[in-house]
Amino acid sequence: MNPLNYLNPMEQQLCNRADLKQIPIAGNIELLPLCNMDCKMCFAKMTRDEMERHAPMHSWKEWLSVAEQAKDMGMLFLLLTGGEPFLYPDFKKLYLSLKDMGIFVSINSNGTLITEEIAKYLSENPPRRINITLYGASDATYQKLCGNPHGFTQVMRGVELLKKYHIDVKFNCSLTPYNKHDFNAICNVSEKLDIPIEFGYYMFPPVRENNIGNEKYRLTPQEAALMRVKIQKYQMKDEFTDYADYSLAQYHAYEQKDVYVPGFTCRSGNSVFWINYDGTMSACSFTQNPLISVFENDFSTAWTQLVDTISHTYLSKKCHECKKRILCGRCAAAAESETGNVSGVPDYYCQLTDAYLQYLYKIKKGEPIE
Repeated sequence: MNPLNYLNPMEQQLCNRADLKQIPIAGNIELLPLCNMDCKMCFAKMTRDEMERHAPMHSWKEWLSVAEQAKDMGMLFLLLTGGEPFLYPDFKKLYLSLKDMGIFVSINSNGTLITEEIAKYLSENPPRRINITLYGASDATYQKLCGNPHGFTQVMRGVELLKKYHIDVKFNCSLTPYNKHDFNAICNVSEKLDIPIEFGYYMFPPVRENNIGNEKYRLTPQEAALMRVKIQKYQMKDEFTDYADYSLAQYHAYEQKDVYVPGFTCRSGNSVFWINYDGTMSACSFTQNPLISVFENDFSTAWTQLVDTISHTYLSKKCHECKKRILCGRCAAAAESETGNVSGVPDYYCQLTDAYLQYLYKIKKGEPIE
C-alpha cells in the first residue's frame, strides 16, 4: 500500500526531506479486516469471528487520536484501507474529522458499496483520491475471483457516482490466474472511463493465513513475467521496444558498487508506516517484524522503535550482489512473505526475473513472446 502515489514536485521534495530526517510523513491505517467480498487471493481478510477472537475493532475516536499524534510528528498523507473501509461503522465521522485536521486523505475500496450519500459527502470534503480495486471486466470474473456475481456492475455504478461528484479515482488491478484473461478488457474499461490504472503482476502470499509459499491463487513466476511485459507494452505503447533495449543495455553494463548497508530499499519504516486494525504498527502491510502497538505505547514510541529496528535490519547480501538486481522488483516485504525472513532470498522473484530477462531478449530479436 502506498499513500504517496501521484506526488507533485513540491510534495516529492517534502517526502525526500522526510526520508532524510526519518519523519513519518505518510501512513496507512487498516480500519478493519472485514470485507463484503471473498477474494480468493486476499492477504488480509478475516471473518467476523476470527476478528473478534484476535482483537475487536478500535473506535473512530481512538484512530483519530493516533492520527493527531502522527500529525504532530509530521504526517501529511494518510491512506484509509481495510478490508473494505466503507464497512467501518463510523467511517464518515473519522473521515470528516481527519479532513478537518488538514490531512490529505486517500481511500482504498473495492467500490461495490459506494452510494449516492457516500459520494455526496465525499464531494463536499474531497479525498486526495479513491483507489478502486478492479478485479475484472465482467460480473462472471467477479463471481469466479471474488464470489460476487454482481461485483463488476456494482463497481461501475460506484465509479459512475464518484465521477458524477467529481471525485478523483484511480484503478488498481492485481492479476491472477482467475482474471488474467480480462487484461485487455480491463484496459478498455480504464480508457473508456478515462481513469488511470495501475497493474500488479506480483501477488504476495496471504500474510494472515500464515501460508508462506501458497501458489494456488497467484500467477506462476513465468506467467507473472509475461504479464509484466504486457503491462509495460500497454503503458509505453510504441516506446516499449526502446525500453526493452535500454533495460538490456543497463543490465549488461551494471556493476554493483553501492555499499551493503542495513535498512529497507523503500520508504517503509523510514518515512512511511502501516498500522493494522488491531493497532500494531509495522513498516508495511506485508512485514510482521516488528509489530508495535500504538495503543499500548503511543505513536511516538512505536515510530521510534520501528525506525530503529528497520535501520538495523539487513536484507539478503546475495540479492544485493546479484547482477539481475537491476531488473528485479524484490523488496523486504516480498522476502519476508516468501521466506519468512527479510534477509531471505525469494526464489519466486528469482524465477520471475529470469523469465522477464528472457522475454527482453526475445523482444530484442523480434521474436513473439507467446
